[in-house]
Amino acid sequence: MKYILIIICSLFFLSACATAQSPSDKENNIQEEQVNENIKESKDESQGEKKEEQQGSVDEDIDYTKFFMPDNSTSYFLGEGNEYATFNVHTKWLSDRFVALVENNGGAVMLRIYKVMDEFNKIDKIYDEMIEDLPNNVQYPSVDELNSLPAIETYLNGPIEVGTTIGKWKITEVDMTLDTPYQTFEHVFVLEETSENYINRKYFAFGYGEIKRESIMHNEGAEDFIVTSTLENIETAK
Repeated sequence: MKYILIIICSLFFLSACATAQSPSDKENNIQEEQVNENIKESKDESQGEKKEEQQGSVDEDIDYTKFFMPDNSTSYFLGEGNEYATFNVHTKWLSDRFVALVENNGGAVMLRIYKVMDEFNKIDKIYDEMIEDLPNNVQYPSVDELNSLPAIETYLNGPIEVGTTIGKWKITEVDMTLDTPYQTFEHVFVLEETSENYINRKYFAFGYGEIKRESIMHNEGAEDFIVTSTLENIETAK
């Protein structure tokens, strides 16, 4: 009987030793958990870096010609706030990198020409003059003449992300949804220019370019004066 009790006690002791962990075992388990956590964090950081790299590659692959309307199209903007907020813009592609916009608001006709430089992820304005001719009668400069013109200002540059500055303008919002009389646009980004007395905004959509302008004038002791011009229709050449 005593022999049996000794065997039972021995088995119980061995079982307890098998389930109990020594301090060194606990340390090893803690270290293993820390290593696993570090590996997880490293994977998460790596995935985050990959996402950033993918975003960067998207910006690098942007076709900046898609920030203008098609050749020989006319876009119409509905204005609110003053009589000159309503206007139309005729788009004329002079080459694969030069595009002319003739803007008519009923009071003045402006000819603006832009140089698209995908290799530098930007668009420069190189010509900005008031003209008397309507779009069908405009005499556009030759490509050789345009190549010799210096940049007046940068119209747009990458990366297309919040915080990017473009002269006095800054990208303040991306990937927004904007309703217009023409259609609802997705993935719109906003350029904003601010001062003590006003806020100007331009809204861009890939494949169209500018689809809305907004100007907010701050009046001391009175409501803000707001003027908007929003895309209403597009006529394309047949």
